[in-house]
Amino acid sequence: MVSENKLLSFVLTGLSSIFVAFHLFTAMYGTVPVQLQRSFHLSLATMIGFLCYPCCKKLGIRWWDALLASFAAVAFGYIAFNFDRIALRQSLISPLSLFDLLMGGAVLLLVLEMTRRVAGLVLSIVGCVALVYMFFGRYFPRMISHPGFSLQDIIDYQIYGLDGVYSMPLGISATYIVLFIILGTLMEYSKTGDLIMDLGKMAAGKYRGGPAKVACITSAFFGSISGSAAANVYATGTFTIPMMKQIGYTPSIAGAVEAVASTGGQIMPPIMGAAAFLMAELLGIPYLQVCKAALIPAVLYYVSLILVLDFEAAKEGIKGLSKDQIPTLRSVVSRLYLLLPLVLLVAVLIRGYTPFRAAFLAILASFFLSMLRSDTRFSPRSFFEAVFVSAKRTVMIAVACAAAGIVIGAITLTGIGLSLSSIIMTLSGGNLLLGLILIMLCCIVMGMGTPTTVAYVIVATLGVPVMRNFGFDPIPSHFFVFYFAVLSMITPPVAIAAYAAADIAKEDAMKIGFQSIKIAAVIFVIPFVFVFDRGLLFDAPALTIILRTFATLVSIVFFAGAATGWLFRRLNIFWRALLVALFLAVNAPFVPLSLAGIGAGVAAGLWLFFAQRGSRISGESTIKKTIGKDDLV
Repeated sequence: MVSENKLLSFVLTGLSSIFVAFHLFTAMYGTVPVQLQRSFHLSLATMIGFLCYPCCKKLGIRWWDALLASFAAVAFGYIAFNFDRIALRQSLISPLSLFDLLMGGAVLLLVLEMTRRVAGLVLSIVGCVALVYMFFGRYFPRMISHPGFSLQDIIDYQIYGLDGVYSMPLGISATYIVLFIILGTLMEYSKTGDLIMDLGKMAAGKYRGGPAKVACITSAFFGSISGSAAANVYATGTFTIPMMKQIGYTPSIAGAVEAVASTGGQIMPPIMGAAAFLMAELLGIPYLQVCKAALIPAVLYYVSLILVLDFEAAKEGIKGLSKDQIPTLRSVVSRLYLLLPLVLLVAVLIRGYTPFRAAFLAILASFFLSMLRSDTRFSPRSFFEAVFVSAKRTVMIAVACAAAGIVIGAITLTGIGLSLSSIIMTLSGGNLLLGLILIMLCCIVMGMGTPTTVAYVIVATLGVPVMRNFGFDPIPSHFFVFYFAVLSMITPPVAIAAYAAADIAKEDAMKIGFQSIKIAAVIFVIPFVFVFDRGLLFDAPALTIILRTFATLVSIVFFAGAATGWLFRRLNIFWRALLVALFLAVNAPFVPLSLAGIGAGVAAGLWLFFAQRGSRISGESTIKKTIGKDDLV
């Protein structure tokens, strides 16, 4: 068995090295033809996947997994080997041979099985439903029915063109996402993650509820680079959740804080879990414009979270970290150079270079900077381990993108996107707010259980056309569906970030999921704000941007007070309901109502502040009088 493990390790190291080397080569010298880039990417990813992810976790890797990996090499390799012929043919017009159909069918089955192993049963079932819908379209309800397509046409459209498995999501995975995964892994192995954690401790550790605020800061950094909220939870939550529990947070709150903070990282520029690049492609706008539009809502998300944590800590009397738990300035400053790859990444992007060229330069910088200190320097063992981990992490994204391509292929071939638009328009009766709520629910359901980029692709394909039919502009429409796809990661029942946090916190996942919704409730409202008022997306006159941002910040204070039951003092149900009403009033798209809400909220806050201060002074006076009487006795 040892020899088998050594052989498996040797094979995986070799495949991972080829995988990483191929993508670094194409990042340096330019991508190869689209069909070859995507097919080779998926071919290696599935081979590695079948050797890393067993059919059943209890069984481990068995001989049939190696057989499936070999079969994947043949089926996917056939597509890669014939890329030039495939590129020249016309989908659904040029004939396919029997062997073409067999290989294409094998690719579909292997993608679905690999998806089940790495991304879960939900996405695999969605892919199967998409294929069934393409074949049996005539038997579905009239509103979503279609004539149906033959098995040959389905295989042709899904495999031998660029509208199905090998569509844009897989292209983004093969060019951008894989490089950022490599970058994130190298930075993790060079202990940049430890530096980010120490920076968070220095910035917020000593304040009340300090570890929870550390989770916010570190998760914002990690989450932007990571393409998965669950991966972010495991990367930072291993440290932050035990710290939070240690100083008094309950396991459910500690897990929820980490889940919400890690999920927020997916909407934080500059990388946004790699979805920023895809959004720029779909919108046809510069990447930096996407980052600019995402900035204010992302900052508001974390301001909201920090306020909730601060008020909760004040209410429960939770302190910060002790002095010996906070790193010294000297130890942190001496390692700040490890952040230079991120600085270089942003600088190169600002200069107008492509994202994969910027990522490539950041990867080189991260590797060479790690060599400056013995404790961060790569050994041959740690280097090849980082290479393997990079490839393994890419498997989930690549395969999930391929499965999302099946869904996209079904949508474009059958025209169900237009049917969904009609259904929502009918149910909403043309009411904008009700229509947006229905789109929100659809995006949460469609995004469940999938990585950030894949979730965005699915909801953008289905949701954006509906938004456009309602008359909303492209940028707000894409951000609206993207935000709710991301929020599916903390929304029960398939809240993957909450499940990951529950594993670390040793708490019920559903309890953490519902606690997460309570903490992150403000972000469920912000997308509704920016679709009606684009000031939050930096798409308005400067004065409008400033006023809308200020109003939303004020409303977030009201929300935090309502969510925690604390604003200078403990609040009863009346005050909490009033603060919720003020929060909604301030964020209304009507300026007079917004101003009235701000005025009423400030008055309520002043009343609570002075009432709390008065009761405290009264209490101190009572204590003094009591002491005086005791002294006389």
